[in-house]
Amino acid sequence: MGSHQGRSDAIPTTPFKIHDQVEYRVKGRILHTTARGPFSSVVEAIPPTITGFLHRLAQQGRWGQIVYFQQSALTSPAAMQDFSAYLQARYKDTEAKPVVALVFEPDIEGRQLMAPAFLQCYANAGLKSQLFEDYASALHWVESEISQTSSQLEWKDSYAIGDPAIDEQHRELFTRAAYVLAATSHEGQVISAMRLFQYMRTHLSHEEELMRNLQYPAVDMHTAEHRAMLARLNTISLKIANENLVMADIEEFIGDRFLKHMETADTDLARFANATRSARS
Repeated sequence: MGSHQGRSDAIPTTPFKIHDQVEYRVKGRILHTTARGPFSSVVEAIPPTITGFLHRLAQQGRWGQIVYFQQSALTSPAAMQDFSAYLQARYKDTEAKPVVALVFEPDIEGRQLMAPAFLQCYANAGLKSQLFEDYASALHWVESEISQTSSQLEWKDSYAIGDPAIDEQHRELFTRAAYVLAATSHEGQVISAMRLFQYMRTHLSHEEELMRNLQYPAVDMHTAEHRAMLARLNTISLKIANENLVMADIEEFIGDRFLKHMETADTDLARFANATRSARS
């Protein structure tokens, strides 16, 4: 006896599409965001991990965000009002505000309607933002916008201690430290930190060889300071490798701790070296 399969038993053939989803990845000083709509609520789609991400990014100085919409950007006017209020509250008392690139490729559902609406939400929160049709252009813009330097890492002629070779190495260390903060990607940060550490180790070895050749009386005390500084810089480098760069760490190490070492221990060494060379000539 034959049977009939009712409509309620039919298996749908249309594949289910993920929606109402926001995902984050922090890479260096850029928060890469994927937003898959349509959205019943943009705010509710934001994962709670955003709080920790924002704290990490703010510690690095200037930072940016790229929001890459996939599939659909459609949502209701009420949801957009909630999202705008959410952004304003999030960045109300924050100094380290990001620049934001919104990527809407031409085939995104609701692009013409929603792109300017999302842009206005970020503008309402006081954030510099811009629309793009491709990810590469957005990344280039964000990287250019978050370029940063630090006055604490700028070499000054007054830092010179009177030994040309040592002064040139000191200048190079300030330059390499600035590269760490200037890097926008995590890979760039790690490579710059590694180069800084390697050059610091080479520089300190040069000074220690000089002290031994000169039979410098304070060699043990000076070398102990070197070991402590290398240990601190190694700790900072490991934090950077673990995606936890803190701008203040680099500024404090070079612009305060290392600078004080230059002004005291290294200055004493240079004076002794110059006096010894004069006596030998």
